Amino acid sequence: MPEEHALPHPFPRAPSEEPVRLVAAAELVREIDGPDPPVLVDVRPAFERAITHLERDRSIPLAELPSRLSELPRGHRIVVYDHLGAVAVRAAQFLARAGFASVAALEGGIDELARLERPELGRYAAPGAADGVFLVQLPRPSTGCLAYLLADLDERRAIIVDPGAEPEPYLGWLKERAWTLGAIVETHTHADHRAGHAALSARTGARIYLSAQSPAAYPHLRLSQGEELRFGRHAMEILETPGHTQDHLSLRVGGRVFTGDTLLLGSCGRTDLGDGDPERLWESLTQKLLALPAATEVYPAHYGPRHALPQRYVSTIGIERSTNEALTQGSREAFLQYMTSGWPPKPEEFDRIVHENLSG
Repeated sequence: MPEEHALPHPFPRAPSEEPVRLVAAAELVREIDGPDPPVLVDVRPAFERAITHLERDRSIPLAELPSRLSELPRGHRIVVYDHLGAVAVRAAQFLARAGFASVAALEGGIDELARLERPELGRYAAPGAADGVFLVQLPRPSTGCLAYLLADLDERRAIIVDPGAEPEPYLGWLKERAWTLGAIVETHTHADHRAGHAALSARTGARIYLSAQSPAAYPHLRLSQGEELRFGRHAMEILETPGHTQDHLSLRVGGRVFTGDTLLLGSCGRTDLGDGDPERLWESLTQKLLALPAATEVYPAHYGPRHALPQRYVSTIGIERSTNEALTQGSREAFLQYMTSGWPPKPEEFDRIVHENLSG
């Protein structure tokens, strides 16, 4: 093989060639959705690609790249991607030296793309990491709601949090990967949409888990502070975080916390409706959620303009502590005032939806 076509050494000296152009996640989404999308090349090994990948891409693992150059068009823009970004940069450098004039690497890899722009792709831990949880956010744009599917990739055991009424998207994920759904968890009694626990349980046989404080009339198992719900080798720790509702749970899995409506991105769930209590919400936030490490990732139940929230899907405890409007009121008294005044009237469907969700 000619010298210029050799793969770079794993520990190279500082490259003398021009640096590879990096494409940010938002920019790539615009290009993919545009009239002339780039050729996408996945350079991850097959076992990582089986977890998740981009649509209409090409799979050429890094080690096979030198022998498969003929499969790539030289007259079209190419964007290379991997898991976290570093390997894609190496691949793009190699392609540039091989004579490809327009090549770039996805900054932060598919993980960054899933975190910022395409949550439905899912996120997984780097091979060998102690926390091997696979996580996919499943947004419902029509309602501004987020469901979560977590799985142990080795044991193929899964949990779903806050599913929507239509079970098919979740069943598709489970069937395609031959995962067994062991539990369906509702963070609280929802009042803005019909919950999907009943339909999903009927189709899969998975048990439904609710807060021990829930008044729900249908069959379910009860969860309390400090208990754990296991899926494969992993555990979901239960945090009771009442305030938005009295039956509210937050769910901690490793360095992540699923906060339902207790903590949203930039705000908190209302306490002026139903059985909400702003003082209990203050205690839940300050004594439990904000006591978590600053780097803990925050995964809420809502996003987007339908709920007057940003079009973002994940934050951290540290970011919310310093920027969240509800959390930066300056004092407990100011927080209570913020949570009890200035909100819109109760939605017309509120009581009906609550009744339906408590009935099953």
